[in-house]
Amino acid sequence: MKTQAYIDPDLDRLPIRQKIMEYTALFFVSTIHLLLFSLWTSPFYRLWYGCDASFFTLVGRGILNGRIPYRDFFDLKGPYFFFIQAAGQLMAHDRLGAFLIQIPFAFASVILIYEICLLFISKKKALFVLAVYLWGNITTLWGGNTLEEFALPLSLACLYAILYVVRQKGSFNDVPFMTVAVLGLCLGVDVFSKISVSAPILGIAAAVLFGNLASRSIGKFFRNMLALLLGLLAAAGPVILYFGLNGALSDMIFCVFSLGFSRGTDYYETFGITWELKLSGCVFAFVFAILHRDRMKKEVSILIMAMSAATWLLLHLGTPYYYYFTTVYPALLLALIMFLKVYDPIILFENWKQAVVIALFFIYLCYYVPSGLDTVRTVIYDRDSEAALDYQRNATDIGALIPECDRDSVFSFMIDMQMFEANDIIPCCRYVVNLPYFIELYPDALTDILGMLEDSPPKWLIIGDDFQENLPEIYDSVNAKYDCIYENPAGRLFLLAE
Repeated sequence: MKTQAYIDPDLDRLPIRQKIMEYTALFFVSTIHLLLFSLWTSPFYRLWYGCDASFFTLVGRGILNGRIPYRDFFDLKGPYFFFIQAAGQLMAHDRLGAFLIQIPFAFASVILIYEICLLFISKKKALFVLAVYLWGNITTLWGGNTLEEFALPLSLACLYAILYVVRQKGSFNDVPFMTVAVLGLCLGVDVFSKISVSAPILGIAAAVLFGNLASRSIGKFFRNMLALLLGLLAAAGPVILYFGLNGALSDMIFCVFSLGFSRGTDYYETFGITWELKLSGCVFAFVFAILHRDRMKKEVSILIMAMSAATWLLLHLGTPYYYYFTTVYPALLLALIMFLKVYDPIILFENWKQAVVIALFFIYLCYYVPSGLDTVRTVIYDRDSEAALDYQRNATDIGALIPECDRDSVFSFMIDMQMFEANDIIPCCRYVVNLPYFIELYPDALTDILGMLEDSPPKWLIIGDDFQENLPEIYDSVNAKYDCIYENPAGRLFLLAE
């Protein structure tokens, strides 16, 4: 006889003192995890800088100095992410500020995963689920300070809120108006960060609305649509006000949505088996929910299917960088939790459905476990990297030649943002990072840069390798106006000719 996986309301009723102890332990676990594996921000790696992470902290520091994203920093990620970076830089400068702002988000993710587990399974099994998450996150954390890690707790909070209602009331029709409005608010924050990170919340919202329609609760459907819309507007309001007051609203909309859409559909890396292996967690979750829908509450199976399908679709936009796949965790982990609930106790090869989902989960493990081992080897053997020390020394040698009074007139070509973070300089032109790609995506960027070099050239340029090959039009203009006065392995320093 088949047993259904219902939620046990007594599993998470713990004494307050015990809860505090558990949360304290989880805080230390999440923080130590960051300390070891967030290579580009952790104080454990004092001189390690990552290009993307450095650009994000650079923009955060720029916001505190009065710069406006998209007007003064050209990029496609949404404003809420950069506001988080500014909050980090307000707490501390440079890499440390990023690390400090990562801590509460990482802690929130771990706590929410743990609490979702306790809605269904025992604490011992919850620790196994956390171990799966933390190991996979060694890979998907990448180097740390990525948008996806900040978006994850929002998705998990929305998932927990809906599951909690399902536990208490049993139906999507019973989800309170304010809960759906908060769902819309979180969705709006994600949309104004990057559309792909909104996939889990989109799936949750779709599941709730589908449940309303399936039960013919048309009034609840329109009520929830209104709540989602109000939440979205609440998220959009501060952004529109901030950029409107600073005269950069059109810049923000163009970069985040118009160019962001172009970026998402510009596949310079074709689909392949590696892409699908990175999405194997979504496939595991979807197939599990399909095959076991009669052994779970229908609301839970619908949530898993909707989140995994939305995540699979949206993560086929853009490029399959490892850190993008942080977005898979809500669907993957809920499916794993329900697997442990459905098969309690686990008897291997109990039926063919179990064998199929175990095989799919094994594929996920076989891809992400070895990738995590590479980072673990770095932690053990390469923490005191001579390359990082050499780069820091060379970068600061270049920066030392730029007088303090000229540091608002420095720009670069083919140089990663580590150079600016190592020297605490903010570039004087908006096209700071990924320039060859952005010129291909937005040709007007080349026109703007050539105009700047002609009409108001910066006094100093820092230039890296392959400049002529990647930016030949700009190379000719620089070659005519600037003299190279110093070079080392980190780059070449050019001074505007008199």
